[in-house]
Amino acid sequence: MLQKLTYLIVIFIMLPLMLATGLTMSPAIDAGYPFLLDLFGGRQTARSIHFICAWSIVAFVVVHIVMVILSGLWNNMRSMITGRYAIYTEGGKG
Repeated sequence: MLQKLTYLIVIFIMLPLMLATGLTMSPAIDAGYPFLLDLFGGRQTARSIHFICAWSIVAFVVVHIVMVILSGLWNNMRSMITGRYAIYTEGGKG
């Protein structure tokens, strides 16, 4: 449940927010859509939100990589490529 919630937050909140704040920081976009500056409270606030979102997404990716390594790198890589996930039992290979 927590994993699904995290994916939803990253996909539907963080990425669109990064896109909107990135556009807000662009002077060319500000000329056409000046309401973006008002929406985010100015260029500096948009920059801060953009920075926080960017580092949150970096942390999200790093946590994913660490979890793949800790749960069995080769088995996870094989399952990503071939679709087969080996489950090992106490008596040996499963």
